[in-house]
Amino acid sequence: MPRLSVITPALDQVRYIGETLDSVAALPIDHEHIVVDGGSTDGTVELLGERNDPALIWTSEPDRGQTDAVNKGLSQATGDYLGWINADDAYSVQGVVRAVEWLDAAPGVAAVYGFMDITDEHGAVVRTYRPAPFSWTRYLWLGDYVPTTAIIFRRSLLERGLLDEHFRDAADYDFYLRLFHGRRVDRIDAPIVRFRYHADSKTARDPGLGQREALEVRQRWARGARDAALMRAVDRGKQALFRVVPPWPPGRRVTDVADRVYALRDRIAHR
Repeated sequence: MPRLSVITPALDQVRYIGETLDSVAALPIDHEHIVVDGGSTDGTVELLGERNDPALIWTSEPDRGQTDAVNKGLSQATGDYLGWINADDAYSVQGVVRAVEWLDAAPGVAAVYGFMDITDEHGAVVRTYRPAPFSWTRYLWLGDYVPTTAIIFRRSLLERGLLDEHFRDAADYDFYLRLFHGRRVDRIDAPIVRFRYHADSKTARDPGLGQREALEVRQRWARGARDAALMRAVDRGKQALFRVVPPWPPGRRVTDVADRVYALRDRIAHR
């Protein structure tokens, strides 16, 4: 039976990583969990050392950041399928199992993704993000509407390369654009990941960084000056929308007006 390799980059996430580890350990399928810690000093290393999980493989040493850590994990992976989950998030077990079964049953599918439950720092679900069915063109022009940690993909795709360390926050977007170009990617109607939104998360600290880098990624695929100009125009429209409703709403402060704007944004993404 195919094996799933799960990669987790970590740095000083002792508050949350126990839940991450538990969610991966609960997977009732053959798997390995590769945790690449960047030299935590908050008790994360001690927690990892206390785990009694034969599927857990971990290292702790200084690195060049999250992208470097993920690349180290991907290079160690032995599974047929790969997933990437951060040390403050958790898997939805049944969703992951369903994604793996989907790949098993459909050899022509390169990757599968699903929904993402967004939680507050205490783990309470505040909304569920349901991305549109996959379109590589939509992914290029509208950005990373497919949640990175809700993706399970075939390790064979790594022949197209690892993450580009030039990017701090959009390396995943650049990575999946390259891996999924010309490939079949399916969506399943089930949550795969629980994304924890909290004040110390990278998304919360600098939500604009990913958008700025994503535009740079997108323009690498521009076929000329016209494409590049249109991409900049689309990006300005997105930034105007985000000024009204931020892309990652903290807590339960999403109002009815915000929900309507999200619905409009999702309808645009589905076209």
